[in-house]
Amino acid sequence: MQKVLVILSAVLLVAAFAQDAPVCSVNQLFNGQICTCAPGYFSSANDESKARCEDECEEVYFSLFTSGKCVNNIFGNVPKDQQPACNLRCGLRIRLWATVALFTVIAAAVATLVLLLPMCIASCASCLHAKKANKNSKRVALETQSVGGPSKDQQVATMGYNPYAYWPYYGRA
Repeated sequence: MQKVLVILSAVLLVAAFAQDAPVCSVNQLFNGQICTCAPGYFSSANDESKARCEDECEEVYFSLFTSGKCVNNIFGNVPKDQQPACNLRCGLRIRLWATVALFTVIAAAVATLVLLLPMCIASCASCLHAKKANKNSKRVALETQSVGGPSKDQQVATMGYNPYAYWPYYGRA
């Protein structure tokens, strides 16, 4: 019986203290006297809190590529009467020149690929064709040595492949 009385009195004591403490919103903490915004959250109703939000955001996220901005309406999907008081938060913004530079680098990479791939394919095809022509000319040369004097067709077939033969200034000696 004594155990039941002790437990019952403990429950009543906790309930009495719980009634004195106010119930804080989602992103608020009770500091012993009032509910205050949790770290990282600020109140849009208080001008001092707004100014502190702007200062902290600018200080925390300031760099060469980024800046900070106080973002409101983070509870935009919640009805107005149910939104908590602490409804400002720091947000990261990428600077305009960093965005332009990023798109420029991506565009340069794509242009390089678009212009480089056909040259690689043409160079590879030319190399394979020259290898085939060299192999063919060696075969024909071996045949002509074993048979005797080369005919006109065999002489033409043994000529090496010159990819610049028809270009001005390159194939001429």
